[in-house]
Amino acid sequence: MTGVIRVLELRPEDFQALGDKGGPAEGLSADPLNYWRDVWRRLKANRAAVFGLTVIAVLVFFALAGPYLSGHTYDRQDLSMINQPPGAGFWFGTDCLGRDLFTRIWYGARISLLIGFVTGAVCLVIGVLYGGISGYAGGRVDDLMMRAVEVLGSIPFLLYVILLMVLMGPGLKAVFIALGAVYWLTVARIVRGQVLALKEQEYILAARVLGISPWRILTRHLIPNTMGPILVTLTLIIPEAIFTEAWLSFLGLGVSVPKASWGVLASEGMEGLRNYPWQLFFPAFFISLTMLAFNFVGDGIRDALDPRLRR
Repeated sequence: MTGVIRVLELRPEDFQALGDKGGPAEGLSADPLNYWRDVWRRLKANRAAVFGLTVIAVLVFFALAGPYLSGHTYDRQDLSMINQPPGAGFWFGTDCLGRDLFTRIWYGARISLLIGFVTGAVCLVIGVLYGGISGYAGGRVDDLMMRAVEVLGSIPFLLYVILLMVLMGPGLKAVFIALGAVYWLTVARIVRGQVLALKEQEYILAARVLGISPWRILTRHLIPNTMGPILVTLTLIIPEAIFTEAWLSFLGLGVSVPKASWGVLASEGMEGLRNYPWQLFFPAFFISLTMLAFNFVGDGIRDALDPRLRR
């Protein structure tokens, strides 16, 4: 018996580039939510992470509703009630000007948490795009972009703050700009390293062969696969930004009075530490609790994303 071998002839017209619209070839054979469902399941099983998420949710709730619960305003002064200890009338006591500390604590929580979340959002947008473009472009473009990151990172953070204070004056806007100008650099480096490793994978080569544009490859295939390290980094950047604002305000370089962040309240409480310790205790306690909660969540996300722990 003689076998017959037929050779299939491929012609250029048999191929068609998909372009930016994509197509069935980009579809996933499995449910794309399975991985993240598994991550969420393992995150919920981590008691420390659940505790951290609960604390963050409670802090956000009281930051929104807390200033309205006591019946006092954050800047109302009553010299007849100065330095009152915690009690029925003033749940966290009062400060040296008779202002209610409970209201000022939760008003300060708004500012401190807002600074943390806005800094995280800036890092997510600028850092991810910058690092992704740098890593995917490679070559001379990558060298130039990373040299710019190194130059910006070599400038001391306090110098950024002082320059902005001179140009804009002390205030919340200057703090936002200073933190946003520095903290995205870390995210950019991490994303760039991840993209450099991923862009040589077979599925990226397949996307190129199909005619997918570089921007779509970056946003659809590369960046989604770097979300694990990005999420872990953000859970560390947010509390770090809160603490940085706190020590800036403690030094008098942050939020201006009569506005009150936790750093401002801690700075004011230091003056009466021996006689009125509650004035320092409450802001210091909530700063510590917030940093602890975010670190618990970050550790939980890192463990949940670790493929070695999947079952």
